[in-house]
Amino acid sequence: MLPQITELEFDTETITEDLPPLGKSFLYDFEKCDFVLKDGKMIELHGIDVLKQWITKVLKTERFRFRIYDGVEYGVRLEDLIGSNFPRSFIEAEIKREVTTSLLRHTHIRSVENWEFERDGKWMRIKFRVITIDDSFEQEVKF
Repeated sequence: MLPQITELEFDTETITEDLPPLGKSFLYDFEKCDFVLKDGKMIELHGIDVLKQWITKVLKTERFRFRIYDGVEYGVRLEDLIGSNFPRSFIEAEIKREVTTSLLRHTHIRSVENWEFERDGKWMRIKFRVITIDDSFEQEVKF
């Protein structure tokens, strides 16, 4: 005889993950392609600012272009999309898919949502909300 579903007991205790801390990084100016200095020293980043900079770096790194990332799923494949003659809806859907897939590899990111796209000639600006394990924030990147 099978047990009644109402008689089954489930462990409803919340599972908590022990994630590594975000650590620290150094502020990088992606426009000037150099680290930002103050009084001759690099500026340290901590917490959510480290994650924001990591996102920008991932989105500005074309996957499979640099040998240092061989064998590692790092970066995005967007160059063939941005500036192409594909329909805009296709381009935006592929950007969402590619960016989301790349960012969800980070253990602190839970989801990416609320997408906005803006075209300015050959440039494209994308804006989205990143949902982390602790918080959420807006991120904007220009390609």
